[in-house]
Amino acid sequence: MLVTLTVTSLQAQLLKKIKQKAEQAAGKVLDKPDEKKQSGDAENKDTPAAESGKTDETKLGGGTTNLKVYSKFDFVPGSTILYFDNFEKDNIGESPLGWITSSSAEVVTIDELEGKWLKMAATSTKQISRNKKQSWGDNFTIEFDLLIVKNTYDPRISFSLMNTSGSLVTDEKILQTGKHTVYVSAILGDGGTKTRLSLYNNNNINKPVSDKMSESLLYNNTTPVHVSICVQGKRFRFWWNEKKLYDLQTVNEEYMPNQFGFDFGSVGGSDFYVSNIRVAKDIPDTRARFEEGKIISNLLFYTGKATLRPESMGALLDISKVLKEVTMPVKIVGHTDSDGDDAANQKLSQQRAEAVKTILVNQYNVDESKFSTEGRGETQPIADNKNAEGKAQNRRVEFIFKAEADVYVKPAGISNENIKKAANNKPADNNSNKPGTNADAASTVTLQSKILNISLPYAQFMKTSENTFTFSAGKEEGNNKENYFKIDLTSVNTRLKAETYNFREINEKNPLYGTKKFSEIKNTEALLYYGTTTKPYIYKFSPVIANGHMASFVSESLERKLPAPAAACKLVIEKIEEGKASGYFVFGIMNKGLKPITKGDAMTETFTDGFAGEMKCTFTNVPVY
Repeated sequence: MLVTLTVTSLQAQLLKKIKQKAEQAAGKVLDKPDEKKQSGDAENKDTPAAESGKTDETKLGGGTTNLKVYSKFDFVPGSTILYFDNFEKDNIGESPLGWITSSSAEVVTIDELEGKWLKMAATSTKQISRNKKQSWGDNFTIEFDLLIVKNTYDPRISFSLMNTSGSLVTDEKILQTGKHTVYVSAILGDGGTKTRLSLYNNNNINKPVSDKMSESLLYNNTTPVHVSICVQGKRFRFWWNEKKLYDLQTVNEEYMPNQFGFDFGSVGGSDFYVSNIRVAKDIPDTRARFEEGKIISNLLFYTGKATLRPESMGALLDISKVLKEVTMPVKIVGHTDSDGDDAANQKLSQQRAEAVKTILVNQYNVDESKFSTEGRGETQPIADNKNAEGKAQNRRVEFIFKAEADVYVKPAGISNENIKKAANNKPADNNSNKPGTNADAASTVTLQSKILNISLPYAQFMKTSENTFTFSAGKEEGNNKENYFKIDLTSVNTRLKAETYNFREINEKNPLYGTKKFSEIKNTEALLYYGTTTKPYIYKFSPVIANGHMASFVSESLERKLPAPAAACKLVIEKIEEGKASGYFVFGIMNKGLKPITKGDAMTETFTDGFAGEMKCTFTNVPVY
């Protein structure tokens, strides 16, 4: 993996440092990183409180970025974090588990840059994130830091927003089957000053929607660029650092993106490193949140510091417009995740609240007399601190306008013992018993049979083409390796509606079959364990309800004599309300992994599958994407 290149002395220095890191990892010389220092909010003890007032310049990796350059940056990230990845828990020198690649990817550290980075193989490869959320909705943002190191040829990289076309977002098959809903391709000539920038959509990468021949996308070998993307229905926006490059209607709302990645052509000649990937939905309506009395903003700070990252200036600009108009007092409250010392996090959260206040006053000319600040450290989590997404959600700054809005509401799934008490905590109010809408209800998929009874909480219907859909459900989010099923459907409608789907064997009995279209179950697959071991297992469903080894239904001449399809075998969508489907299905069960039995005389065939009775399923509030 170590390559000697002829580059400038600055490039050679950087690559030498990266090389040393990789050699240390390969030789197991590198000490295990202190996770408290690597992650989220553990405080840097050398950072003085006065640093919160430094708003003119902030470090971005190895370089400096003036916050004033970002003062008109209008990117506002989504408020609900779906996927966050800084490779904090991954081992240096190894490929991160779950990352999808057609070649290789390796976690590294780089001198002068904080945290861990993923070095992506960048010659004739595809790299896809390890996001597990099957849908991002139609109102979401993507952002990440990207370090580009030119070695020989001008860097070439493409950014792909994909629809996984019925496959789970974690399925490696999407390397081949994923549809490019929006595709941005860049050839960065002359340090980025002479860049060819092209945009494609609708899975057509041969005919660009936009083709700019001399765009300026500046980069250098030591300072990462920050890429920001926003999708709101058809509208697509794209920023390179503070510069907005696209704002146009180009997204096909029938096939909204639910995964993203990077594509590299055959030229090579450059290295690419990515980190701090964040996907978030629910782009906030700041004015509406103000009316409710509280704005929650996931502003980004450098690790362990009260220094705001410049890419958060868009969110702060958006908030400042409201703050200039208000006449009532505003309390700015800082929060951290649970990494690090309690007292250090309390201090850090106060410093961050002060830093935000300083920027609002100095750069956005908001009246300082409106503000008071407070730090609450890690005492009021709004998400689970056990995962990267939850910790990122908890690192936030709140703007409170009404006293009645300053009440901590404990989210479902967070126990009281996990909430550390602070002197300024308001009483917790668990709203789990408040009535909700159908849109708030969790989906349920329940399978019942003589051999298996199981609930599969992660389920969805996905549109895969003009009139085809996939219904899938699993026990674990993003896991299609075990305890899941997938059913491919063809409808007579272009949108999923309440209707009945039969197997082809049942539809064929209709005298109009062949001249009239019928909604149909095209294919099923499953991997459902029902014993104490992994074999036998349920591997698909059938229109035949029977019991017994397949060999018992096959003659010595290998003629199959299967029971007749059962008319009861069908999938019924009873209703669709607020984008969620409810209904049931009844299928025959087919299992695999049985004792091998060989049949035949002149020719033989060995069977290891069979039938295992009837499976009944009820599903409620399954989201339709």
